Amino acid sequence: MHVKMKDKVIVTTGKDKGQTGEVIAIDHAKGRIKVARRNMIIKHKRPNPLTGEEGNRLEIEGWINASNVSLYNEELKKGERTSSFYVGKEGEHFVSKSEAKKSFGDDAPAVIKKIRVGKKSGFVYDAS
Repeated sequence: MHVKMKDKVIVTTGKDKGQTGEVIAIDHAKGRIKVARRNMIIKHKRPNPLTGEEGNRLEIEGWINASNVSLYNEELKKGERTSSFYVGKEGEHFVSKSEAKKSFGDDAPAVIKKIRVGKKSGFVYDAS
């Protein structure tokens, strides 16, 4: 999936088109996400006479398909498409994991880091 938890995204389709928010939940199996305060739906709760709970209407975030959002770039002030790369020994970017592993030689780490890079700006979204 091209988005991760706590990423700032912009909604590209639907009733909240053009609005930004933070990813608060991800469903990898169905390829959908929840964005804070976007795609709000009303969920009705039934009253329970045994416990004395009253019925009410809850406003919660609905699921959005991950293809309907893109990562938000603060510099460009709009959404941006990304590419995935693997980081080699000297910080160079490789398309495949095996190429990145070859750059380390014999002292390759157990985990090769994968990053997301903006196609237009070249901004690295996973810089840490």
